[in-house]
Order: sequence, then structure tokens, then C-alpha cells
Amino acid sequence: MTLNKQRNPQIRLINLKDHRIISDKCLVAESFFTRFFGWMGKAHAVSGEGILFPKCTSVHMWFMSIPIDVVFLRNERDRKVVTSVHSVRPWKLLPLNDFRAHEALELPAGSVASLGISVGDELCIG
Repeated sequence: MTLNKQRNPQIRLINLKDHRIISDKCLVAESFFTRFFGWMGKAHAVSGEGILFPKCTSVHMWFMSIPIDVVFLRNERDRKVVTSVHSVRPWKLLPLNDFRAHEALELPAGSVASLGISVGDELCIG
């Protein structure tokens, strides 16, 4: 599946706590199709990949084939981590949500632990 990068820009997210790169290939899911498809159809996720869903408090795992980590962010000055969920299984019946969040960031499974992302961290575009 190829996504139009002009309609769906990629950004780099950095954790201000330790200046680690969280994702250097983070797709901003602003179009209907990018938001709907997300990781669907991917057989694996590569380190450094991510999908940022603006104006999103809930994600689903239907039709997914790989586990992912989900980080909910509150968009103040920088994106502050509100909640993180590790290794969410594909086809999880109920959606994950955090109504305090403004955005959801999906990362390859294991990213939250390996990058040391924790509640209160601030992520910025760099």
C-alpha cells in the first residue's frame, strides 16, 4: 500500500525529556483514507515508523495484522503524553481511548518501552 506523501506529510517526533527521536518516519493521518487504513495491511512495522492521528481520542485494532503501541497525547504547547498502551493485539474487540487526549500516536510494538516514553513526557516536531 502506497500513501500519497504530499497529502499525508511525514514528520519527525522527538522526546524533549532526553532528545531521543521517537519517530523519524511519522505519517500525519489527516485524510479520511489515511485515518481509516492506518496500519491495516502491513505485515510488519519498522523501527522509526509511526502514525499521528490529530483530533483523535480513540483507536481500533480491527483488520490489523500486527500489534502496536499507542500513545495518547494532549496538545498544549508541545504534545504531552497522557497515556501509553503497550503491545496492543490485532483484532482487539473494544477500542482504546483516552478522552483527555487530543491526538493518538501509533508506534511499532515495543517502542514505548525501548524509547522510555512515559506519562508527562513532551514530544515535539523536529
